[in-house]
Amino acid sequence: MFGIPERFETDLNVKLKDFVPAELKLNDKRHIREAIRSVRMTYQIAGEEIPSLVTDEHRCHVIQAYDIEVTDVKQANYIASVYQGLIKPLCIMRFYDNRNEVYSFADKRLSQTDENQVVVEDTYMTQRYPYGLPGEGIDKYEEFISFDNIKNRTEKLSLYREWMYKIYMIEHDSAIADLEIILESNTWYSAMKTRNIYLKYVELVKARESIGRATTNSEKVKINKDIKKAKEALEAEVNMKGDK
Repeated sequence: MFGIPERFETDLNVKLKDFVPAELKLNDKRHIREAIRSVRMTYQIAGEEIPSLVTDEHRCHVIQAYDIEVTDVKQANYIASVYQGLIKPLCIMRFYDNRNEVYSFADKRLSQTDENQVVVEDTYMTQRYPYGLPGEGIDKYEEFISFDNIKNRTEKLSLYREWMYKIYMIEHDSAIADLEIILESNTWYSAMKTRNIYLKYVELVKARESIGRATTNSEKVKINKDIKKAKEALEAEVNMKGDK
């Protein structure tokens, strides 16, 4: 997965009876048991090769990766919504059936009222990729998302966010013509700029999507102005004319 080195490989089988949360309602437990065929924790990026991040808002000591086989990949959204909030570490969940696979990401922080709980601030579920077809899966983006090609590995949260943000941008590449300039930009070395780039890119994507729902010319004019503003803000953040 994403060229994560073998030294972080765990390949641990997780018993389904241990994976179903006791606090779930009976119907939800039944739903999960029927939907999930197997669970493996495939990788755990631990130790301080990639430094941990410990602040008032974050306790990022590990990044985990799970392979979750499901009866139908359509179940992934529901299962991810349950487990991304229950699993405290940052984690990548790869859901797959016999045809397709998808990946789930969740940006988390500590609860301000209970430091033993996490709050999911942002989530992203990728598009579907053909399962088991070389060159057709998410690894075709290896140039940008392979572990060795991630620019900011100063600490685990920055590593995780760069994965999440770049995949989002790649899957919404129609939002801007020069996406490759952004993906290769040295601004990724700055955690603050990385966050700003992502948020501005999301604004641009949403603005472009909204124009298809516009019903009047005045709405379209306003949305086009929003698109121009969002694009200019993004280009300024990346310094696309001078920062490569």
